[in-house]
Amino acid sequence: MQKTLTSTPRLFFIDNLRVFLIALVFLVHLAITYGSPLGTWYYQEGQVSMPSAAVYILFQAITQAFFMGLLFLISGYFTPSSYDRKGSKQYLKERLTRLGIPLLIFLVVVEPIVDYAVALANGSFHGSFLNFFATYGFFGFGILWFVLALLIFAIGYMGWRSFKPKPTKAIAFPKNSIILAFALMLGAVSFAVRLVFPTSSVSALFSFRWGYFPQYIAFFIVGLIAFRGNWLMTIPKKTGQFWTKISMALLAILPFIFVAGVATGGVNSFSGGFSWQAAAYAFWEQLFGVAVAVGLTVWFREKLNFQNRFTKALSSSSFTAYIIQAPVLVFLALSLQSLQLPLLLKFAVVSPIGVVLCFAVAYLIRKIPKANKIL
Repeated sequence: MQKTLTSTPRLFFIDNLRVFLIALVFLVHLAITYGSPLGTWYYQEGQVSMPSAAVYILFQAITQAFFMGLLFLISGYFTPSSYDRKGSKQYLKERLTRLGIPLLIFLVVVEPIVDYAVALANGSFHGSFLNFFATYGFFGFGILWFVLALLIFAIGYMGWRSFKPKPTKAIAFPKNSIILAFALMLGAVSFAVRLVFPTSSVSALFSFRWGYFPQYIAFFIVGLIAFRGNWLMTIPKKTGQFWTKISMALLAILPFIFVAGVATGGVNSFSGGFSWQAAAYAFWEQLFGVAVAVGLTVWFREKLNFQNRFTKALSSSSFTAYIIQAPVLVFLALSLQSLQLPLLLKFAVVSPIGVVLCFAVAYLIRKIPKANKIL
C-alpha cells in the first residue's frame, strides 16, 4: 500500500527524485565508458565519431546542467534541520561518520583497486597490487569528489551557524522574475570562472571541476534557504509548469547552439575561455539547470509523492549506490569487454544493467551489520 505525506512528514518525492538523479550519474559515466569524447572515467573502450559523439555530447550537456546541482540543493535542504536537531558537535560527528569514513575507505582501498584492475586490463601495469600501490601512491578522490564537497559545505555551514546561531527567517518562494535574475547571474559567474577554470580541467588534489562549482555552491545555499521557507512543498504548480515550458524551449535550441559552435570553434570552445560558445553554453546551462530544478521538483511532488517497499529500498540504497558505482560499473564493463557491438548500442544495452546492479549491490551491502549506520 502506498503512503503519502498525510501519514508521515518525510518527503517521498525528494527520495524518488534523488534516486533518479543518481541513476543519471551512472548513465553519464557509462556514456564516457562507451565512447563519449567528454569527461574522464576509469575505463574507456574508445571514442566514437560524429554523429554518435553528438548524441553523447548533447546527453551530457543536458544532464550536467542540473543533476549534480540539484543533488547539492537537496543536500542543502536537509542540512539546517539536521544541525538544529543535533547541535554542532553531534552534527559534525555525524557528517564525519557518514561522509568522512566512506571517503577514507574509497581513497585507501576502492580507488586503488579499481585503478589496478583497469591497469591490468589495458596492459599498462603488470606487477602486483602492492607494487602498483607503492608506485602510484595517492590515487585521488575520484567520483567521491561530491562527498568531499558535501563535507566541506557542511563544515562551512557550521562556521556560518557559529556566527549566526539563530535560524534565519523564512523567505517566501521567489517570483519568476527573481528566479530568472538568479539564473542569469549564475550564468555570468560561471562564464567568468571558466575563463580561468574551463569545465574540462580537473583539480588533481580534490578531483573538482571548478568550472561547475558556481552552480553547486549556489544551489546548496538555495537549499539552505528553501528549507526555512518550506519551498519544496510550496512552489506553485503553475510555476513548475511555467519553468518546465522554459526548459523545453531551451532544450529545443541546444542542438542549434551546438552545431553553430562546433562549426565555428570546435567542441572544446564550449568548455571555457573568452568565446561566444563558452558564454552561450554558460548562460544556457544555468537557465536550463534552474528551469529543470523548479519544474522537475514540482513534477515529482505532484506525480511521484509516494513510497512503497521497492522505492524505499532504492532510496535507502541511493547514497551507497553512488559510493560503490566505480567498482560496479568498471568491473561490469571489463566483464563485457568481449561483447562486440557498436559503442553507442553497447551503451544502450549495458546502461540498464549497470543502473540495476549499482542499486542491487548497494542494497546488499547495507544488509551487512552496522553498515547502514555509515551508508
